[in-house]
Amino acid sequence: MSRPVTPPLHDDAALHALHAQALQQVSPVTLARLRSARHAAAPRRSRAHGWWMATACSAVAALALGYSFTANPPSAPATPTVASAVDDSSDVLDENPDLYVWLGTTDLAME
Repeated sequence: MSRPVTPPLHDDAALHALHAQALQQVSPVTLARLRSARHAAAPRRSRAHGWWMATACSAVAALALGYSFTANPPSAPATPTVASAVDDSSDVLDENPDLYVWLGTTDLAME
């Protein structure tokens, strides 16, 4: 077994040499396992773009929908008027009080 080379801190060529020496000491079985693990993890990176695209499209759709509601706010539906079928004489309270003043001043109310 050879002694590892200790390169200076900023010497790039020495670091490459040390890396090459370390690769020679790794067994071919370990290298094969590392390659297969690296290739198995590669498709996960490509799927990340799909999530970003889906998120961006849903955000654009939400903004467009929100803008359409602020530009043309929905109007409340008109409530239909329902005529009362039962005569409960509640319209007596809605009459003009001047009618009673006029009736009190004339003799028509006594006839």
